[in-house]
Amino acid sequence: MRVFISWSGERSHKVAETLRRWLPCVSHTLQPWLSSSDLAPGSWWTRDLANELEFAARGIICLTKENLHAP
Repeated sequence: MRVFISWSGERSHKVAETLRRWLPCVSHTLQPWLSSSDLAPGSWWTRDLANELEFAARGIICLTKENLHAP
């Protein structure tokens, strides 16, 4: 199952990276996707991001006190 992990800001990114490493340990069927790790350098990131959002079965939004009210 594809899982899209969304983050914004340094602390949120650290949480997202930890989730990306941990989720497959919980279940081998989980396939987490994190932009900072899974977007290839020089790729057309808007297309790749849209594809992941379209095909992800689930999503996790990493909210912190610092980014809770950010645009």
